[in-house]
Amino acid sequence: MRTRLTLAAIAAGLTLSLTGCGYTADDCAAAINDESTKTNRPEQCQDISDDDYTTLLMGYILRKDGILPPADD
Repeated sequence: MRTRLTLAAIAAGLTLSLTGCGYTADDCAAAINDESTKTNRPEQCQDISDDDYTTLLMGYILRKDGILPPADD
């Protein structure tokens, strides 16, 4: 339970901190798919820091595996 809350808080913080970029964290998160890796980033994620991208990629993987609930749209 704490892990889910922590990851949700991190995702919310990233969303707020990345809104000044050309693409937002939400744009990047929506562009991540099964072909995305640490070195194969979607175009929407090119300007995001490595740490932030890794966090978003891990969130995608955890949601895909059913560990985290689906993101609210």
